[in-house]
Amino acid sequence: MPKKRVTINDIAKAAGVSKTTVSRYINGRKDLMGEQARERIRAAIEMTNYVPSDIASNLKKHTTNLIGLTVADITSPFSSALISGVSNYLEPLGYTLLMADTSDNPEKEIRSLKSLLAKGVSGLLVNTASYSNDFLIQTECSGTPIVLCDRYVRNHTFDIVTSNSPECFAKLIAHTKAQGYTRPLFFVQEWENNSTRMRLRDAFIHSVQEIYGYDPSSDVFTLRPGSVDAQSCLRRALSSQKHQLPIAIGCNSITTVRVYHAIRALGLSIPQDIGLCGPEDWDWANELNWPFMIEPNVTTVKIPAVQMGIHASRRLVEKIEQPDQSPQEILLPCELCIRDSTLRKIKPL
Repeated sequence: MPKKRVTINDIAKAAGVSKTTVSRYINGRKDLMGEQARERIRAAIEMTNYVPSDIASNLKKHTTNLIGLTVADITSPFSSALISGVSNYLEPLGYTLLMADTSDNPEKEIRSLKSLLAKGVSGLLVNTASYSNDFLIQTECSGTPIVLCDRYVRNHTFDIVTSNSPECFAKLIAHTKAQGYTRPLFFVQEWENNSTRMRLRDAFIHSVQEIYGYDPSSDVFTLRPGSVDAQSCLRRALSSQKHQLPIAIGCNSITTVRVYHAIRALGLSIPQDIGLCGPEDWDWANELNWPFMIEPNVTTVKIPAVQMGIHASRRLVEKIEQPDQSPQEILLPCELCIRDSTLRKIKPL
């Protein structure tokens, strides 16, 4: 025979109190009962391993303890760090996280969002696959609290938690010039529908214009999905720069690593023949953090992905509890981490 689930009625009977008193105890209103009643209820719950029903509680509150999270690419180190921050914040508050990977596919993202909404989530954390996202706009306009993680959506003001990586990018470009590099090259995946890549591309162009004094638009190279064209792009870039010292800058960890392999395949030395740097250092333990797994260690911009998950979760809980708040843009600071891959001169203090 299946074991009978302990109910609130069983706890009330065992403690010799009313069901209402037990309910008050469970919901933190212990001040409304005497010390003896509190102790009897506590003992009854402990001895029976009673777990309050989320379903009953949610029906009473007309909400759920479910939070939906979509990430654009579960294989990215960024996603792992983001999920860690979200989980660490929500779990102690009693929320259950439902997660979906959208594979950077806008259509799959819509299907995932619909599935999460059908499960009755109280709010959504979204690392969106699409800068143009009418479905997400419609969803928030229909009353679902949403906080974006890192990536913007155009034509609507969402709450968003992201980083000031474009501002830190200017420091990176200034560092490359100080080290004697004369031609920065920027390698990026398809960026037209991805606000993070778009912001970094724009930051690269603006920073080089300000610091080097020329328009570097022709030095932006797009690496196509699934291709092995990093080597051909790099060879093409170097062919027109025979008397200049280049530095390759990846838009993210994926492009930076691909360019690293291209540099090695061409027989070039880092940092003597060419420098290498890029955003996306996740601040993991050194033995797991990719910039330390490459020789020489790679200069990066440290992105606070775990903190991004924590801040986004906190903001979503605030929106669930107080729905009428105005949207906020929360920009988290980044840190430029200078390592051997860009150091040709004296290491800065």
